[in-house]
Amino acid sequence: MKVNRRKMATSRIEILMQRAEEAYPRDKALAHRYAALARGLLTRHNAKFPKHWKRRVCKKCGKFLVVGDNCRVRTHKSRVTITCLECGDVVRVPFK
Repeated sequence: MKVNRRKMATSRIEILMQRAEEAYPRDKALAHRYAALARGLLTRHNAKFPKHWKRRVCKKCGKFLVVGDNCRVRTHKSRVTITCLECGDVVRVPFK
């Protein structure tokens, strides 16, 4: 039963994140709301973000991140640094 709920939550998260990406150029507040709803589903159903959407939501403020608009991405010494320009949170991801 829990596995089925997690699968349903993951598919719903996928839909919400796609809608957030489509809505962002027109209505930024709506895109942020979609991202917040997706995070709520994650916590409610103890699910995980799909891998390709994981870095698109700020962990601190919950805003939908778009490179060049409200987040900055830099590489430095085998790390990718993602900075949210809404709240200033910095995420460093190692790479080889």
